[in-house]
Amino acid sequence: MASKIGGGAAYGGSPIPSVAGAENQANSDINVTPMIDVMLVLLIIFMVITPALAGYTAVLPKAVTAAPEKEDRVTLGIDNEGRYYLDEEGKPIPPQQLTQALVAAYQKRPPDDHVLYLKAHDAVEYSVVLTAIESARQAGVARIGAITEIPAEAQKKGK
Repeated sequence: MASKIGGGAAYGGSPIPSVAGAENQANSDINVTPMIDVMLVLLIIFMVITPALAGYTAVLPKAVTAAPEKEDRVTLGIDNEGRYYLDEEGKPIPPQQLTQALVAAYQKRPPDDHVLYLKAHDAVEYSVVLTAIESARQAGVARIGAITEIPAEAQKKGK
């Protein structure tokens, strides 16, 4: 009868050391927790770095036959003397006819495309801008966007 100590030596090897009173079972499962931790750290690193890498500049090739695409939007311009211009046309529109001109500009557009881009001179009076907004609302404009110029300091910071 073999004793507990050295009992495995009969098969050509030494027994696996064990703690007194504990079951002697080896765990053969793969521990994936460290791998998941490493993958999560890499995911966070890539999520933080990727937006910073997207800020690149590219020099585009010149095309001989390309024509600039005309923007398909209604733009109302107001010069420094308070005159209204629609879509860069050379002729000013009187304030009394502004609503009719805007209605005509939006006639061929779908109702969800009633957006007016307002391009007013910075020295124009506030009442002139409010007259333009009121005429736009009467013409059925759903949204009004203001076109502004980006200062040189902001352009340098953005690049």
